[in-house]
Amino acid sequence: MRKIFIGLILIILLIGCAENEEVSNENEEDEEAAATETDNTEVVEEEEEENLEDIEEDINEETDESSLSEADIEMIQIDTVPIDSPFGDDGNIINEHTEQEIVEEFMDEDGRIYFDLNEEPIRSITSEDASITNITNYSDSFIEILEEEAYQITDSEMIEEAYELIISSPPEELRDLDREDYRTWEEATNLERGMIQVIYLSAPALNDLAHLIENKMYNHEAFSLLLAEFEKLGTPNLLIPAPQTPMDIQLYENMEMVKTLWGQLGQFEDPSENKDEFEELYFHLRQEMNNLIVRINLTLSEEF
Repeated sequence: MRKIFIGLILIILLIGCAENEEVSNENEEDEEAAATETDNTEVVEEEEEENLEDIEEDINEETDESSLSEADIEMIQIDTVPIDSPFGDDGNIINEHTEQEIVEEFMDEDGRIYFDLNEEPIRSITSEDASITNITNYSDSFIEILEEEAYQITDSEMIEEAYELIISSPPEELRDLDREDYRTWEEATNLERGMIQVIYLSAPALNDLAHLIENKMYNHEAFSLLLAEFEKLGTPNLLIPAPQTPMDIQLYENMEMVKTLWGQLGQFEDPSENKDEFEELYFHLRQEMNNLIVRINLTLSEEF
């Protein structure tokens, strides 16, 4: 697995704990904090360069002749885990329920419906009047249903790192909170946990892309491979964990917006010929992913 810890820190340091208008108004203290964080980026960037040294070998910036080894390609790819297909032999989702059935049979005392990845978390849910059917993800991981893979962190230490990085990035009004003021990983919703994992897993790819943009290496093989990873993240076949609380609903909308940006970045045509537009989109995505970190911090500080 790639050195994700450094990657996610770099997002926070390069962008700062960016807070949109919904979270906090800008003030002088924010500016001072952002300046302090910027001062530390040089050290982190040096560490990032070490992660990228395999990619950088024998690069000719004027041509597209550079190539990657299998190990390099594996390092670029965002980690996923395989899952069983949610589809039956007839091409339909195996598990089907009505809205009432899924609640009555599977909702726990905390109001949560959850299935582990080995418990067929993708369910077909039909409204009581049978007018609407939705394919719903009841796991805590983003799932690509056609590729049969999930964006899940399997290492418990990395889970802890990912969670700690989120709660250490509060908006201004929450900077006096202690760790015990937040809901724990176990108490987080499926959606919150899924977002923490996918941000943590995709951060290195986002930073690798920044390195290539900075050095104008649009023709390098790694560039197209990284775009392919974001195209996968933005596909309609990637199911976000279903919102199950009032706070989840707004968070889900925020996540859908970032997912759209992932797709736009991955499908961007001719970045080398449209550098300004591509870089504008890239930095917009980076900013919004940083905003997600702050929003998750905010929701984890609230009980439901």
